[in-house]
Amino acid sequence: MYTAAIDRLIHLGETINTRGIPAADVELLLLAHDARDLGVEPVIVDIMVDDDAPAVVRERAFGLVAARMAARLSVSSIPPAPDAEHVVSAPALSFPVGAGR
Repeated sequence: MYTAAIDRLIHLGETINTRGIPAADVELLLLAHDARDLGVEPVIVDIMVDDDAPAVVRERAFGLVAARMAARLSVSSIPPAPDAEHVVSAPALSFPVGAGR
């Protein structure tokens, strides 16, 4: 899910960059649902989809929403820590006293 969601954010950002934020209204509404599900602050999400807000304000809100979503997605995609019995320890490195002086 992480890669597909990040790819979608990147594609949407490129659309906004090349065609303007009004060209992405439908995609932004879909993104807003996902953002809310991930716990992104509702006020930022609401600004992103507010047709009455200036384009630059909506673009900045999209940037904040995308950054927060990416952070939450990357944290949720980190695999759990391995069990202690599966951890392979590396040999300790030792250096002679005075080495490198």
